Amino acid sequence: MRFIMMFFSFLKMIFSFIWNRKKLFFIYLPAGISVAIVAYVLIIYLGWLGNRDAALERLARYKKLIDRTEEMRTGYAYSYSDVDLHAKVVDIPTRIYDRNKEIIGEFFEQKREIVPYDFIPQAIVKGVVASEDRDFYKHDGLNYRGIFRAFVTNLIHLRVVQGGSTITQQLGKVLFTDMERSLRRKIYEAFCAREIEKYYDKQDIFSMYLNLIYFGNGAYGVEAASKMFFGKPVNELNEVECAMIVATISSPRIYSPISNLKNSIRKTRRIMKSMVDAGFTKKARADYQYNKFLNKWDVKFDKEGVAVSSLIGTFMHSSYRINRAPFFNEQVRRLLVERFGEAVVKKGGLSVYTTIDGARQDIALTALRKGIEKQRNFHLKRAKKIRNHIRAKKEKEKGENIEGALIALNPHNGEIVSYVGGSKFSISNQNDHVSQIRRQPGSSFKPLVYASAIADKDITPATVMVDEKVTFKGGYKPRNYTRKYEGKIIIREALRKSVNVVAVKVLDKSGYNTVLEAVEESLDLSGSERRKRFGKTLSLALGTYEISPLENAVLHSLLINGGKFIKPYGIRQVKDYSGNVVWNPEEEILKDIRDKQARYGTILDPKAAAVTISMLRGVFEPGGTAYYAAKYQKIPFQIAGKTGTSTNYNDAWFVGYTSQLVSAVWIGNKQGAISLGPGRAGGSVSAPVWTEFIAKAYREDSVPDFPIPDKGISRENICIESGLVAIEGKCKKIIKNQLFLEGSEPGDYCNIHDKEEPEETKEAEKEK
Repeated sequence: MRFIMMFFSFLKMIFSFIWNRKKLFFIYLPAGISVAIVAYVLIIYLGWLGNRDAALERLARYKKLIDRTEEMRTGYAYSYSDVDLHAKVVDIPTRIYDRNKEIIGEFFEQKREIVPYDFIPQAIVKGVVASEDRDFYKHDGLNYRGIFRAFVTNLIHLRVVQGGSTITQQLGKVLFTDMERSLRRKIYEAFCAREIEKYYDKQDIFSMYLNLIYFGNGAYGVEAASKMFFGKPVNELNEVECAMIVATISSPRIYSPISNLKNSIRKTRRIMKSMVDAGFTKKARADYQYNKFLNKWDVKFDKEGVAVSSLIGTFMHSSYRINRAPFFNEQVRRLLVERFGEAVVKKGGLSVYTTIDGARQDIALTALRKGIEKQRNFHLKRAKKIRNHIRAKKEKEKGENIEGALIALNPHNGEIVSYVGGSKFSISNQNDHVSQIRRQPGSSFKPLVYASAIADKDITPATVMVDEKVTFKGGYKPRNYTRKYEGKIIIREALRKSVNVVAVKVLDKSGYNTVLEAVEESLDLSGSERRKRFGKTLSLALGTYEISPLENAVLHSLLINGGKFIKPYGIRQVKDYSGNVVWNPEEEILKDIRDKQARYGTILDPKAAAVTISMLRGVFEPGGTAYYAAKYQKIPFQIAGKTGTSTNYNDAWFVGYTSQLVSAVWIGNKQGAISLGPGRAGGSVSAPVWTEFIAKAYREDSVPDFPIPDKGISRENICIESGLVAIEGKCKKIIKNQLFLEGSEPGDYCNIHDKEEPEETKEAEKEK
């Protein structure tokens, strides 16, 4: 009781103090505060007047960009520097050029795609109005009721929980302020908003606002956000997808489905409810669309009902405006960032000159995608025929996980001409299958085994071996792909038909030293690394030790370039914005190649390599493993190559050559050693990709024949059956001008057909 009396006594004293100084507290003090507020607002207004013309001119330039999209009736990608809304300096993109100085990639700090108002779904417009500014079409830039409501709400909570900004104010904030939270900024943006409303109608304001705002992960504007979240243009979004776009606006860090799926799903649900409350849609329709959205994007919830995963945002939102070589460009970007830093790459205006041939890159990408799609469809067709639901689902998953790679390089100097690391570069598919995977090369490794044995003079193209069931020392029992055995067969035919037993016999006869030395030196491996990766086992002949497609191309380059060391490279030089060379990797690489060539010398005998290539040309002849892949392409120049299929049809390979290019194609399951299906071998899966690529890549160019050393090589016509010198008119199947190491060619005529009458004589007898 005493405490209460003291409290009232204190209040009485305070009241008396104020009452005795009525003029001070009720006239002078309020007047002083009012004058201070007016002066503060006036100072801000004068600041606005000083910036007004420049701000409105900037706004007009931005509006002109949007008008351009409306004239074209399509969207357009602009760089940050094009829009130049509040940049202190002009940011210049890094450009990547091919060997002909055509742009194959442009890298920006920000991705901004501007679209005309008609492209923006009304569901987004209504969603923003319902959740951000319901009086948008009534006010003149400021919503006084909204400001008062936000003031009272924030006063009750003693913190900022609600904003009173209109859409026009938010446009002014992004365009003309430094985005800081302060009273000064709120007053400044109020002046901006009133000025904007004088010059632009509501549709213009909405168009500028929705094309401008940030959605996280480098994406600006609703078009870029739509492609980032859903992989499609904004004009193709449904109502709930639009609601998720709207949900992200207030705070991309908190509500983006990429960074916080749980919050994004909840906020999207609230946006849909706001649209119902605003009368823009019916509750039943909103609920139906929302549930359909969850199923479409495979949104998974935990036991507490919290969203934990979905397919939303699985589309790589690239900062490339032009990106003709996605995997290659990404490799370039990483190297540039490592050397110059992120800021320089994003804004510094670097020019990167590469070895890529843009036209052939386009052809390679199309050919590989076609091959991948064909294999995916194979699995999907099988899945439809399988009645067991679980097995059918697994088969379908196999198809979804099919990937591939195509690498083409100049075997004489290591220049990368085409580089396709997969079907599509995305968030869920960033693994570069050219260089970042290792798989069993299967029979595509055999040419190195045969070339080594020819170099050691253990075999010739005419050497006869027996294709048979055999058990080698240690119990190793190789099997042929066809599970059939041909008996006596010459080496050229064994390689052309990819006979496994004969390949193992060749390695068993010749030994490991020459072939493993070639692997170690051409791939520039240390002895310990080579021993770790490649063992001295007979299965080496069948390609059971894993390599990457890039490594496979390098190994086969030895056959074309005369056994010389090369090192693949793609960047020639990098220049700054002023044209000064700031990095010359080509110079560094070529010096390293010269040093290694001096160190290793000739890795593989060029004469043995030429003989091996002459045998590998038979792969495209009738009965060869790639015959049907090339049959209808009508390639007018010399080609050679080797198919490869790993155990259980897990990986399909083809490594093909012209005199100017070595290309490796791999198609398989990106999840690992998973079968492509019975009979899905390199000849039917990967070889068609290579033949399509090479036929179109050189459609208008003449290609020289394969190089043949001037000395140490001889030619002979041999009989396929006996491996001896063919007898014209008697031997039924003749290989003409087969290359041999000089002195190793067969010295006797065919002993199988020499007693038979020539075909001409038989025909003459019949006529008689």
